[in-house]
Amino acid sequence: MGIYKLRLCKNGEWVVVTVDDYIPCFYNGGPMFSRSNGNELWVLLLEKAYAKLHGNYYSLRFGFTHHALIDLTGCPTETHNFKTYSNWQDELFNNLKEFDEIGYMMTCETSGFDDVTESGGPKKTTGLVSGHAYSLISVQEHKGIWLMNIRNPWGKFEWDGAWSDNSEEWTEEMIDLFKPVFDANDGGFWMSFEDFFNKFVSVNVCMVK
Repeated sequence: MGIYKLRLCKNGEWVVVTVDDYIPCFYNGGPMFSRSNGNELWVLLLEKAYAKLHGNYYSLRFGFTHHALIDLTGCPTETHNFKTYSNWQDELFNNLKEFDEIGYMMTCETSGFDDVTESGGPKKTTGLVSGHAYSLISVQEHKGIWLMNIRNPWGKFEWDGAWSDNSEEWTEEMIDLFKPVFDANDGGFWMSFEDFFNKFVSVNVCMVK
């Protein structure tokens, strides 16, 4: 058995959380909650420490992404609610592009309730998961086309609308420029800023680089 110490920021102060490497698993094998690539252990340990900090794993079932970003980084984090930008979408895009160029960490969120965990599948019409947080990887512009590169941290369930994998919007020029990875089934995808604004409800910007 290994013993590990992890630092997390709680209520503005760094605290050390000690955990062992006994991870909750299903009876037939495999971690019950987070997954890692290969034999990496750090994701499971970080999740266990975070659950311990908040009392138990169940406490992590709901919450706000910006709280988690602050707890993990200790850095200021702000939320941009799309309702605030209903008449200033250009300003929102320019702000996000600037944040991306600076190198800030960003996440984005869909509305509703997580229907995948509860019922086993995303919305049939979009491929997106309701009530879910995604990583906002990059914000791009080319010849008046505004694109968002996004990733589902689950590594699956991707947007299937315009600018999705192998969609007709991808010309040879755009493929050469942005080098999208098609058919990887890794949770990563592209979408237009217009669809992004209509399908997501907010962006969290963590000022860590």
